[in-house]
Amino acid sequence: MEHNSIYHNWVPQWMKLPILIMALFPHLMLMSLFHSNSAFTSSFMDVDSDDVQYLLILMYGTIVVTLFVLPRFMAYFSVKYYVLLMSSISIILLYILSVTNDYHVILVVRFLEGAFGLLEGAIFLPLITAELKTKHARVLAYLFMYTIMLCGGTITTSLLKFSIQNYDYQHMILIIVYFHIFVLIIGFAIFNTNRFFPKKPLYQLDLESWFLLWISMQAGGYAIIYGKRLMWFESNVIIMCLFIFMLCGGLFILKQRNAKRPLFHFEVLTYKNVIIGALLFFIFYVIRAGLNNVYSIMATVWKWPWDYIVNIQYWNVGGTVIGIFLSGVCLIRGISSRIVFFTGFLLLSIDCAWFTYTFYPDTTLATICPPLFLQGVAQGLLFTPLIFYIIAGLPNDYVANGSAIGTSARFWTTAIGYAIMQNLMLTLTLKHADSLSYNFTETNPVFYSQWNQLFGANIIKLPVNESLSLTAGAFKAKISAQAILLSNMEIFTGLFWVALITAFIILLSHPIKIAIRNLM
Repeated sequence: MEHNSIYHNWVPQWMKLPILIMALFPHLMLMSLFHSNSAFTSSFMDVDSDDVQYLLILMYGTIVVTLFVLPRFMAYFSVKYYVLLMSSISIILLYILSVTNDYHVILVVRFLEGAFGLLEGAIFLPLITAELKTKHARVLAYLFMYTIMLCGGTITTSLLKFSIQNYDYQHMILIIVYFHIFVLIIGFAIFNTNRFFPKKPLYQLDLESWFLLWISMQAGGYAIIYGKRLMWFESNVIIMCLFIFMLCGGLFILKQRNAKRPLFHFEVLTYKNVIIGALLFFIFYVIRAGLNNVYSIMATVWKWPWDYIVNIQYWNVGGTVIGIFLSGVCLIRGISSRIVFFTGFLLLSIDCAWFTYTFYPDTTLATICPPLFLQGVAQGLLFTPLIFYIIAGLPNDYVANGSAIGTSARFWTTAIGYAIMQNLMLTLTLKHADSLSYNFTETNPVFYSQWNQLFGANIIKLPVNESLSLTAGAFKAKISAQAILLSNMEIFTGLFWVALITAFIILLSHPIKIAIRNLM
């Protein structure tokens, strides 16, 4: 059956592709719903950044495991009924989210959003691919999706900024509901009841394995995110989470090994591209985690308003769009993955080195925006080619598993990158704060001069005790800010070396392999 038979006859050909691309965006908004403005979300729900990060991990882990059952769901329904069902469920979940601020209810909704948010949006990717009349249709479709994915957090926050500033949390969620109602209208308006995929039954789904994998990923993610807060292995909760992670993970592997229709084919791990690609994704996301530190400094040290920070993020978005365009050119022209990866990681190393020179108390847009732009170019250049590198050469039966491995690598590295940055910031900030405080003595002329200046300004307006307290608080804030800046200089220096070494290993791996082969 031709793919265009799923549309009503009145739908013009030129309208199909733009509508499908617009319909892809609302489900990607769900991914950045709590992550696009952590400060706002934390203050509303009275939770800290760990809880906000876990909301992201909870949904991300559900997306990973849902990828394994996604093809069966898309093949069971006609496109019209599929879109209507999945978008209706997303609307109901968002409405529930809009009438509660109970964190535990939000956890349940976030889990369901991970499953149904993916199911809602994923159907549009093969439809977009089918509408692109070119041999590079698959590449272009993925470029569209990853452009929205990488830029979605900033764009979503911008779309919701008016609502956040002028209304409340419930109103913000309802704005997102309207986007999903748009998808519902699309389902009614342009699709007929014909099928796009051959029908497959749902009763053969291995839901036991699905839940085992989900529990394993959530337990591991929880241990990584909350490890610092709970003092790692000093906490029985962390030990129990790691035990559940290993137990359920082991049971999943055993069950898949003996299943007639496994969700995951472990043979995919025998392909070199899969292992190397997942490792490069891991390194890439650890480096990318450093960008959150930059935005955190903007808010905590430089005291920039969050809506101003959102506008600055468009420098990164602009770089990302250019990087994705360049990656598309490389993929279409068949440029070697080794050259693309070397260039991407080299740009990341330059970017990390550049950032180390921006961390001083009074910075400017002219200082911070160019490295933000360069980071966007690098991530846009690397992201899509890494996905295609992982699935390159895989048999058709294994391609879905290859994509799931790439998504799993992003899941684990998002959690691990967050944990690494949190622990490094804690350790280094305490070290630098102690070092700076040690030098603040009465014999230090700089300290003595600044103390007298601040104390003198305060004593004019306040009693002695309050003046002393206020002056000490001001110095403590200065020490904390300086410690944060010094810590990030060290972190980005380390990330520079990680990116640079990775770039040159990629560049030299092939010549070294040839030389060893010739010697043998």
